[in-house]
Amino acid sequence: MFVSFTDWEFDGNIDNAVEGIKGFWPEMQKYGAVNTRCTVTGENTLRTMTLWSSKELLEENVDKVRAAAGSAAGMTVTSGMTGPLAVELD
Repeated sequence: MFVSFTDWEFDGNIDNAVEGIKGFWPEMQKYGAVNTRCTVTGENTLRTMTLWSSKELLEENVDKVRAAAGSAAGMTVTSGMTGPLAVELD
């Protein structure tokens, strides 16, 4: 499994941001996203962590998904990184 982290800037309305993310989730799944989580990191910033089913799908689609998600949710990407998942604990 592989993970992308994306930092976002938005208008500060967390409810709208969350609804935008939820609304875009089915589209992300079409590109190979398996799971996503979102953390509020500031007054108008968020960080998402998305789990992908393969390195190939992540590399092929992460930039497309970031651009489309930003447009759909009204947010701007400020930074991002990707890498293999090292451990998952429940």
